[in-house]
Amino acid sequence: MLHAIIMAGGSGTRFWPKSRERSPKQLQAIGTERPLVVETFARVRSLVAPERVHVITNAAYEEQVRALLPQLPAANVVGEPIGRDTAAAIGLAAERLLASDANAEMIVMPADHVIAPVAQFERAVRAAQAVLSAQPETLITFGIKPTYPATGFGYIERGRKLPDREGVAVFAVQAFTEKPKLEVAQEFLRAGDHYWNAGIFAWRAATIRKLIERLLPELAAGLDELRRRPLAEVYPRLPKISIDYGVLEKAPDRTVIEAPFEWDDVGSWRALERHGRADESGNVATGATALIDARGNVIDARDGLVALIGVSDLVVVHTPDVTLVCPKERAEDVRRIIEQLKARGETKFL
Repeated sequence: MLHAIIMAGGSGTRFWPKSRERSPKQLQAIGTERPLVVETFARVRSLVAPERVHVITNAAYEEQVRALLPQLPAANVVGEPIGRDTAAAIGLAAERLLASDANAEMIVMPADHVIAPVAQFERAVRAAQAVLSAQPETLITFGIKPTYPATGFGYIERGRKLPDREGVAVFAVQAFTEKPKLEVAQEFLRAGDHYWNAGIFAWRAATIRKLIERLLPELAAGLDELRRRPLAEVYPRLPKISIDYGVLEKAPDRTVIEAPFEWDDVGSWRALERHGRADESGNVATGATALIDARGNVIDARDGLVALIGVSDLVVVHTPDVTLVCPKERAEDVRRIIEQLKARGETKFL
């Protein structure tokens, strides 16, 4: 039976000051009408009943997630006492599923992506289920056709062609490459045989648990211990490693499905340009604005009026206690502000 695992534990620092430690990106409406975690849940509603949707989040966000997703049983929202990366979170989810469903299949997805149209996402998941029926031991990842030579994403090199499923192209995985240099990403784009790794996966819970046992024995021992000891006691001692590096890159049987849907990881404030509606001067704004001779700006003004005169290509984000202003091409540098605030001990703004 299929279960959906929504990974919702990150802090979303690239969307500061809207995204904070107490209310991160995935709990915000960023590029969407509803909070991102709600959009993610809605995306799987026709595939998985609410009682088979599970959210792995930070313990500090548990109650917020439950309030946003009242359709879920309370026990299906699990808060990590400390972030230990994706291998631990996925291992925890698999352990919980296998306790009641020995044949559980998992579709694993981050809570903070924008995907459209939903019908094509559903088709891709059905294709993954068909692959699992034929290859129950495989690990499936969903590959996104690259549109530019991105250096911030991992890449999947496809290998031999496998039978299409649900009209969707399927390939064996040849190799993974993590965040390549620009010239390498440019070559990947020219070659046409590489995909962006969206971090969306499908597999049988028993398969991923068996591979964790083989490839990450320390993590497997910790998961075994969770059957006898509280999460808060065991989890902080689990190794911190990604599922990609710890398992996928070493697993013997890996498959990539060529995603038929549009995908955006909403990685910085510039993403709003792709999802918002621009005015006649190219400004994309949310909230109240007054603009004179302003062009190509990205504005989030849901907490008050933002007025701009004679400026171009800025990101302007206004919140009750912080206002961010930066050139669009430096939107990724908000992390440096966070580092500076931490160094100065000004945690009230984090």
